Amino acid sequence: MKLNVRFAGAGGQGVILSSVLLAKAYGLGEDYNVSQTQSYGPEARGGACKAEVVVSNEDIDYMKVDDADVFIAYNQVGYDKYKNTIKKGAKVLVNSTLVENSQADHYQVPATEIAESMGKPFVVNMVMLGALTKMLPRLHYPAVLQEILKNFPESMHEVNRQAFQKGYQYLEERMKEESAPIDHQ
Repeated sequence: MKLNVRFAGAGGQGVILSSVLLAKAYGLGEDYNVSQTQSYGPEARGGACKAEVVVSNEDIDYMKVDDADVFIAYNQVGYDKYKNTIKKGAKVLVNSTLVENSQADHYQVPATEIAESMGKPFVVNMVMLGALTKMLPRLHYPAVLQEILKNFPESMHEVNRQAFQKGYQYLEERMKEESAPIDHQ
């Protein structure tokens, strides 16, 4: 298995942290070879930001992502900039609160809306990471949750766990709806 994952958004949205946690969960929790890279503009917050994770059960000889198997867009700018660099049949997850698109095959998660409904707008990345965990192959909820808890102070555990769980459950419900048989009455 080789999986090329690209995250795109703005500085301050937690794009890089999400990619680091994903890499640690696959590498430490699931025992895959992993590479994580990132790039961002000179702005501390609000500038373009991209992070990439390559996951493989073999050695990784190229650490960058040219065409993504999985694409996660946190905002419209990130979506627009990288939407043409995904493979045919790629899995795409978008923060539908901030990304407008008409692609029926994209997973739409209103992550900003969910985070704001919790009164914690800064946990958008944990909502997206929860949904991504549900979407990705060979990645288990406990492995990602363990990395989240290891990377935050105890005072932040509960809010991050809740946001992660809300994203996971949201996508789980959408996937059930999509696979439900159609009633032709």
